[in-house]
This record gives sequence, C-alpha cells and structure tokens, in this order.
Amino acid sequence: MPHKERAMNNKDILISGAGIAGTTLAFWLKKFGFNPTIVEHAPKLRDGGYAIDFWGAGFDVAEKMGILSDLHKANLNMTELEFVDNNNKRKGGLSYTKLIKMMNGRAFTLLRSDLAKAIYNHLDKDIEIIFGDTITKIDPNENEVIVTFQSGNTRKFDFLVGADGLHSNVRNQIFGDEAQFEKFHNYYTASYTIDDVAYSNTEFKMYNVPGKQAAIYSTNDKKMTAFYIFTSTEKLSYNHRDIEAQKQILRNEFENIGWKCADLLSKMDKAPDFYFDVVSQIQMSNWSKDRVTLVGDACDCPSLLSGQGSTLAMVGAYILAGELKNANGNYNVAFKQYQNVFKPFIDDKQQLAQNFAKSFVPKSNFGIWTRNVVVGLMSLPFVSKLFVKQFTDHKLKLRNYEE
Repeated sequence: MPHKERAMNNKDILISGAGIAGTTLAFWLKKFGFNPTIVEHAPKLRDGGYAIDFWGAGFDVAEKMGILSDLHKANLNMTELEFVDNNNKRKGGLSYTKLIKMMNGRAFTLLRSDLAKAIYNHLDKDIEIIFGDTITKIDPNENEVIVTFQSGNTRKFDFLVGADGLHSNVRNQIFGDEAQFEKFHNYYTASYTIDDVAYSNTEFKMYNVPGKQAAIYSTNDKKMTAFYIFTSTEKLSYNHRDIEAQKQILRNEFENIGWKCADLLSKMDKAPDFYFDVVSQIQMSNWSKDRVTLVGDACDCPSLLSGQGSTLAMVGAYILAGELKNANGNYNVAFKQYQNVFKPFIDDKQQLAQNFAKSFVPKSNFGIWTRNVVVGLMSLPFVSKLFVKQFTDHKLKLRNYEE
C-alpha cells in the first residue's frame, strides 16, 4: 500500500525574533505547511547595521527563496578594501571585484538590515508578526508551550524557537544565564549611519592604530556608515540598553586617534541606528530542550570574526525547517537531526573565527604593517583561491527539503 502521510500535530510555532534567522525560519516553515508566528521586541523591523559579506551556503538558501533580485539591488557594489594612514593615503588593500569573480559572481556586500528587509518582504502575508512585544514567561509541558507576553497576553504553541540573537531572551529563560555560553573575544564593535556623503565612494576605507580600527563606506541611499572595532582585555561594565553610555565608550576609544574619527564621532548623536555590542561567540553543547530550540546567533553565533553570521543564520533556519518537515512535525526527531547536520559545521566555523581572532585588529604598528603585506598577497591567484576555499562552505551540502 502507498504510504499515507500523517497529519502534523505540531504545526503552531512561535518564533522569538524578527531578525534574519527568525524571518528565514518563518518563510520555510510556512512553505512546508506549518503555522509560524513571530514576536519581535522592537516596534518595527530594525534599520541600519553594519555591512556583511554574503556568499556560500547562505547565498544558496537565498536563491531557493527567490530573493536574489532584491539582494542584487541592495548590493553595495564595493570595489576594494583600502587601508589608509592618518592622512588618508592608501597603504594597502584588497580587490573585492576580483574576489567576487572568483566566486562566479555569487557574492554580495549588503547592509544587514537590507538582507533582513528582503526576507521580510517575501514572507507569506498570512504569517502573524507581533511587533513591540516580548516573552516574559515560558511554561513548556508534555503537550505544548504556554507563553506569557509583556503585553499580558498568554498563548499556547506546539513549540517555541528562540531566534533572538546573541543576547537571547529565550535562551536565558530556558537554558540559563548567557555567561555560561558566551566566549568573549576581547573586542567590541559599533556602527551608525550619517547623512554626510563627503567621503562617498565604492571603497571600504579602514584606518588602524594598535588595537583600534575605524572604517567608512557608502550606502546605496547616498549615506555613509561609520564602523569601529577596538580591543579590550576584559569585558566592559555597561547596560546594553544604555545608548549614551555606549556612545561615551566609543568617544573615549576613538576621539583622539586621528584620521577622520573626531569628525565622524561629532555626527554620531544624529544617527538613527546606533549599534554597539561585544564580539563574542555562543557555544552550546545542546541547542534544544523539550519543546524549545534555538537558531542563529542565539545558539551558534560565530561572531563578527567569521564574517558569516547572517548567512549561517539563514542556513540554520533552512535546515531546522526542513528537518521539521521531514519528521512530519515530530520535534524530538527534527531538533536532534537539525543539530546533527549543522553543529559540526558550525563548530568548524567557530574554530576558524577563533584562529582569526588574534590578527583581526593588529595590536602593534608592526602587526598593522604585516597585515597590510599579507592582504596584499591576496592579489596572487593561488593565495586568493586558498582564501575563497577557507571562507566558503564547501564542507556543507544542503539537502533539498523542497522535494
């Protein structure tokens, strides 16, 4: 007799977070016959954010989603990474154009918010999205997950997915305090967009002094993003919702180091999208517990060091949704298979990022010079091929869950 497909008993799924992982997951869950709901603490889709390199398996997932044309329009079309000195003179660099050709054109440089917007705009209109609310209590039992929201509403779902980033609320409530999973890499990063287009160009201009890095690049809307990274031997004490305290930390670090930093910082208070955070990884032995699982930075954050956090979030979401489809909604089977398929790959990516961490922002003038020389060697074809191989996802073969 032909196999008769069972009706899925676990179709109603709450996703915490409307970022890249959460919206990608909702897209695929809906496509595979589930009923996802998204709750997002922010009042609307988040704007701004720094530029990301978009290639590898995430590019493949985006192609499956039919969003490549949107991403092509959002592409920043950067031509070069350019290292400059205090007088804005070129001291080295790397051709993005050549690298993209080596990837057969399957690469973009995007604002993180533009990637999120492209995914969001392709969501099924029937997907419920709750902005301006968050989860305050999670009560899982054998049959369901009862969730209480800050708004006071209480609802029942078949299971819950935390797609709420590095500082995941769901992870904190179900798995425990963030500190036990966070690996601090001794860096902090910040970015914001300003209207000044005086430095407008197609280069990503980067200025270094030991332990600090400032950069600028233009966006497609004739604006410019300022981007910073600095080292810190220990974690700083500040409230991650205290924007003014974070801005003062940034001023203290960069105001007097030369180049364009003082001018860029003078425009910071008018920026609508100020971002500041620690550069850390999240490392967990298990991503799921009962009827709750995690996806994206909430469980496998590879950090800014990897350059692939957003693309890998899309890949993880696709695999989770696909395994739920294959398991016909049996979350016990799906959660285990999702981790079995994806975690070994993530572990490798996190290790690669850790190996890269020490040279990410050179801590001496000699280190800056060495970095410039090494990056210059990227113009050699065999070196470029090694780089592309290391930072693409040839070890991961995506299953075709759409069949």
